[in-house]
Amino acid sequence: MGTAKKELLKQGFIYYILTTLSVGIQFVLYLVNSPQIDNMDFAGMVYYVAAAISHAALFALIPFLALFLPVAIITGKEKIANTLHIIGSCLLNIVVCINAYVYALYKFHINGIVLSLFFGEGGSEIISFDTAVYVKSAGIILLFIVGNLLLRLLATFLSKKLKRIYLPSIITLVVLLAFSNLFHAYAAVAQKQSVIRSSPLLPYYFPLTANRLMIKLGVISPDDLVKADFGSQKAEGITYPLKPIECDSVGLKNIVVIAIDSWNYRAYTPEVMPRITAFAEKNASTFTNHLSSSNGTRGSIFGLFFSTSSYYWNDFDVLGVSPVIIDELLAKGYNIKTFPSATLHNPNFAKLIFYKVKGIQANTAGESTYDRDVQLTKDFVNFLENDSCKQPFFSFLFYDLTHSQEYPRHLAKKFTPSWEYPDYMQLNNDMDPTPFWNLYLNCASAVDSLIGMVTDKLVEKGLLENTIIVITGDHGQEFNENHKNYWGHGSNYTYPQIHVPFIYYEPGKEKKTYTHRTTHYDVAPTLLHEAMGVRNNPSEYSMGSYLTDTTFRNWHIVGDNLNYAFIVEDNVIIEKKPSGSLDIFDAQLNLKEDYKPNAKQMNEAIKKLNMFYTK
Repeated sequence: MGTAKKELLKQGFIYYILTTLSVGIQFVLYLVNSPQIDNMDFAGMVYYVAAAISHAALFALIPFLALFLPVAIITGKEKIANTLHIIGSCLLNIVVCINAYVYALYKFHINGIVLSLFFGEGGSEIISFDTAVYVKSAGIILLFIVGNLLLRLLATFLSKKLKRIYLPSIITLVVLLAFSNLFHAYAAVAQKQSVIRSSPLLPYYFPLTANRLMIKLGVISPDDLVKADFGSQKAEGITYPLKPIECDSVGLKNIVVIAIDSWNYRAYTPEVMPRITAFAEKNASTFTNHLSSSNGTRGSIFGLFFSTSSYYWNDFDVLGVSPVIIDELLAKGYNIKTFPSATLHNPNFAKLIFYKVKGIQANTAGESTYDRDVQLTKDFVNFLENDSCKQPFFSFLFYDLTHSQEYPRHLAKKFTPSWEYPDYMQLNNDMDPTPFWNLYLNCASAVDSLIGMVTDKLVEKGLLENTIIVITGDHGQEFNENHKNYWGHGSNYTYPQIHVPFIYYEPGKEKKTYTHRTTHYDVAPTLLHEAMGVRNNPSEYSMGSYLTDTTFRNWHIVGDNLNYAFIVEDNVIIEKKPSGSLDIFDAQLNLKEDYKPNAKQMNEAIKKLNMFYTK
């Protein structure tokens, strides 16, 4: 390699380092200009600066590797390589600057949703700028152009002064990257607020978390993940609920919430689940168009209790925000009991949802999933026998057999032919799903028998006179219904993965079949109002409505902060991918390339999504 080319590469590398610093400084300004700066301590600042610089280095690699390096190595043409590098780095700085304004406004970084707001149908109705804004923007762009030209000149100057640049720079960036990720892994389990709450300020930054490893190494114990002291932490930036909860004086009703993990709505038939369907037919209302708050357990149970999207998971977790329904249950002296088959430590609902409840049961004994499902049923029946009459109670039963699909070999199979176990290696788009589906139906039938014991005991004890009962799924379970080779859950937001059965019993209420769209966000408001006399409008603490409110739930939000979607008319799915891109599908997961979201409606949906963030 010639001397001229080596010098060009050296100058380009130094300019890459300078670009890293300029972007890193902007990232630090993200923190300085945010409310989070008031929560920072020394360790948090050291972490954030390290994270900002190492993350900026990854962004700065884009123009360096894509524009400068190929031209410099292949052609050696200095002017072309430098011009492309300057243009790319300048655009990077401008985008990073614009992103700061986007995040301040919407609480998320530039993504397909933002682009659709600006360029989609009706965008001009919600986004209009004064002439002064255009002048200011032009000035900022000019400043970045001049700044990057000066940085390139500085790179030329430094290349003559610095003999060693490659190894020290690379080692420094690697150390910063390793330190920021390892420190974040520790902070995630230690609940260090300055670290966890500052990380989302960096666009598309996904630092390391290693809770299981930290537990294995003895850094923290599973019990410590539940025990959290939030006394010194203020919920700055979050207002949940929006107004103090007010209640009328009413006779308190018991509440039993039964959730079936991964409940496919097609399994809810008298043939498969005769006990639940018979109970519903005789006593309860059925909601046939009920949508979960996510396609996975984490976001679904979060939405069920908090009545808001798990978009808020990280903030609520760090700040110790408790669900309104749990706070009100405790305030009114309810005996709160959980009966989970799978552990409540992963996802950590024991801490996030129930940390205020003393003596919460996070695990159930049993060698297999079925054993645990049986045991939790026995535990609840024993609870009714011994404790239920002493005070009003709230019970949460969470069955798991339909999720694991580990059907016990000693039980007869009602549906055949059936697989013995889920053989995921066989799954493909052309296979006959019947044996796999029958395995699932057998599991659903077994869970139905156990839930039948629960409802029978409630009837036997005369508790239907004063107990509200909810039976639903956390989310759905797909069996290639859309013929796109999707099996299970957590992979898309079509009906098989977010539509779940919903049965609601309330004493004294006429049983009906409701066909309007309802959601998991409607459950807590309904229970708070009906069982405890809460008179606040649901919009003051919830993204939902009352279950019987037939107002169309348009722009229903599902998912979490990384990957979420809006479900709109005709079950069209407007999905924001983790990469930031925006994809739009019909109800069968076919791309709708000609669909243009209404920007005005989208803007209102985003406002609702951000409703609990303090302005």
